[in-house]
Amino acid sequence: MERILLLLQHYPDGLKEVEIADNLQLDRRTVNNYLWELAAQQKVYKEGTLWFSSFLKTLIPRQLPLEPEQAALLYLAMRLFVKQSDKRVETAETMLYKLTAILSEDMGLDEQISEAARELSERPHNPGYEDTFRTILRAYIYKRKVEILYHPYRGEPFETVLSPYLIEPSGIGFVNYVIGYSSIVNAIRTHKIERIERARLLLRHEFSIPNDFRSAEILRNAFSIFYGEDVVNVVLRFHPNVARRVLETNWRTSLKPVWDDNNPGYLLVTFQVADTTDLKPWIRTWGANCEVLEPAELREEMIGETRQLMRLYDLQSTEPDKHSKFSDIFGA
Repeated sequence: MERILLLLQHYPDGLKEVEIADNLQLDRRTVNNYLWELAAQQKVYKEGTLWFSSFLKTLIPRQLPLEPEQAALLYLAMRLFVKQSDKRVETAETMLYKLTAILSEDMGLDEQISEAARELSERPHNPGYEDTFRTILRAYIYKRKVEILYHPYRGEPFETVLSPYLIEPSGIGFVNYVIGYSSIVNAIRTHKIERIERARLLLRHEFSIPNDFRSAEILRNAFSIFYGEDVVNVVLRFHPNVARRVLETNWRTSLKPVWDDNNPGYLLVTFQVADTTDLKPWIRTWGANCEVLEPAELREEMIGETRQLMRLYDLQSTEPDKHSKFSDIFGA
């Protein structure tokens, strides 16, 4: 196997299977078996009738000396990943067990971290998603383009070649997104990884991230993941029951909250976002404790949804429900 690998490294234009067998004086069936075993290890790949040496190097990060507090932060980051993952991700499981081995004797966190790994292992296993997720990660790490079959929420599936510039998780919907240059539109696009039905790493096609691409700048006006250059002001009024809870968090895309002079105890928060798509689910979580004041289009949309809910629950009265626990929940 090592000889096959060395031979292919000397022929960047590729070799046919029969050429490899003749060159090394090996049985062709043996060469075939070795080639596919090397392919499974991502060390070689096949295009048409030609075999190529993978340009991927085995990357091993340097040792990372951590202070106890820093190690605990790494554990918290992994816990957040586990909470926002609705599918099993074996790569993350392996990392958690490695983290357990490192911290078990030093900090006594082995049980908690192992529990996180077990929790992740109980998620539904989707081998297709696991392969896609790993392929996107490799494309991002090794700066290789990836050919994907993408099925948007609306519309038919389509193929495109993607250069992954950024992988970004979103707590809304517990999903992950990849942002990069898409060949089908010749522009930067955002794709939900869960909607990628097939991904193939193009090992011979490198890409570089443009110098003017700044992930922090792109997402500056995004509440979560939907970004853009234009900004809309979304003004929300929060009920006194939840005002303190709102003030406890520094909302990244909001201006400084102010009290409503016309309604004592009510809090006004203005969000400056490029798109309200991922802000709306968050607004809905506050229920009747949050009122949309601006823009008018979003307010009308919320009013329309409220009317649909009333029809759904066959409600005719607009009197407040004395038995509602909504305020108690969000005031906690």
